Amino acid sequence: MSGSIASYDQLVRQGEALKKENSHLRRELEDNSNHLSKLENETSDMKEVLKHLQGKLEQEARVMVSSGQTEVLDQLKALQMDITSLYNLKFAPEVMSTGRGAEESPPAPAPHRDGPGELGRATFRMLEELDRER
Repeated sequence: MSGSIASYDQLVRQGEALKKENSHLRRELEDNSNHLSKLENETSDMKEVLKHLQGKLEQEARVMVSSGQTEVLDQLKALQMDITSLYNLKFAPEVMSTGRGAEESPPAPAPHRDGPGELGRATFRMLEELDRER
């Protein structure tokens, strides 16, 4: 009979340990969820700022093209490539480390979609043409 009491006490201790571990895991999951939400909000804010900046740059590029200031456009082209490279270096490893593979990544924008992305590609093509003409 003392063996069954010992087994019961052992099961109670294991149950309490499991409850503690469960509570700990719930807290950790909640913390991770809060952190992910914060990162998503920051990413969304950064995307809005980048869209705004891209719009300003594209507008400035159109003014420069119409006034013939191609040397500054070359600098902007290089800056755009640097920013893209920096973004890919900074954020691609983070996306992979969060367990989000390519299948979970947002889809690439449609090639003929009207919007800031299309203007950016058009500006980039225009800059390349100007560079070739030189």
